[in-house]
Amino acid sequence: MINYLLNFTIIAFLFFNAASRGDFFHPYTKHDDYQTRVYKKAKFEVLVTENLIYGYGLSHDSYNNENPVEIPLHLDAYLPKNVEKNKPILMLIHGGGFRGGDKTNMRQYVEFSKYFASRGWAVFNLNYRLLKDYGSVPDKWKEMVDRRINNINKNNRAKAIYPAIRDIKAAVRWVVANKNNFGINTNQITVGGGSAGGCASFGAGITENEDYLKELNIEQDKTLLSTNPEQKFKVHSIIFLWGSKGCAEAIANFSGKKLYNKNNPPVFIAHGTNDKLVDFNNALDVKKIYQETGAYYEFFPLEGKGHGPWNTIVNDKTLFDLVFDFIVKTQELDVH
Repeated sequence: MINYLLNFTIIAFLFFNAASRGDFFHPYTKHDDYQTRVYKKAKFEVLVTENLIYGYGLSHDSYNNENPVEIPLHLDAYLPKNVEKNKPILMLIHGGGFRGGDKTNMRQYVEFSKYFASRGWAVFNLNYRLLKDYGSVPDKWKEMVDRRINNINKNNRAKAIYPAIRDIKAAVRWVVANKNNFGINTNQITVGGGSAGGCASFGAGITENEDYLKELNIEQDKTLLSTNPEQKFKVHSIIFLWGSKGCAEAIANFSGKKLYNKNNPPVFIAHGTNDKLVDFNNALDVKKIYQETGAYYEFFPLEGKGHGPWNTIVNDKTLFDLVFDFIVKTQELDVH
């Protein structure tokens, strides 16, 4: 299976080979050698390659039943034409309550991808396993959720968080492992999304490399070998749109780790104050955590807005424009 994955990747995307990982630094540290140029207005034609396989995962008929099947995990790459190296990375994670959603059927994520790729970013818009896939979950995770959550729908979604974020972090590792082939700067990684995608982005961005990975071993899930498990990465900015901190705190409850400190990645928080699906207090909670630790954040309460206000305007700027400014600031990008 692993050989098939590598061969497929090479054939599907310009004969890619695996790349070695780079060193990482805090986003506020100045490194002139890594200065990256992006553009305020769209400048580049965007080249799209769909359904690249970044790994495999197990799918069950119910959680952790016997005889699972291996399923491929896909992402789409959006690259600016004729930009050969040093592109910052944006990983986009769709919403859908961990029950639905898709990287291409949710037009906001396609627009998000094209906006940033046309300005110089390498954007990777990915799918991950959903509730219907019943991805592998550690037995202790299942027991933790069953103890804490009685509502069957919320219980199932809480279990679906584990394979979803396992996949998302696998996608980042795959991108970093192929850094030379994509011409990207692994010192400038942003993860972002809305709703469940915001929850997952925060969970993937604020946790450690071994979280959502080492809780299962190869004997329990042989597909882990297809996900570059030894590859390290550091997230430098998080885009947290109308989500909750539950995906991060789930792993903290599971492992007993302390998540929050002044070195957490900078976070962009935007949330409708009239959101009836994911309560606005989730945004206030993350803001308060960052205030207490001293980590950098930007906070945009979207007055009177409900869930998923993608078309919001703040101070004559679109949501994408605000995210652009945030990433440029937190990663010290060179804007033209």
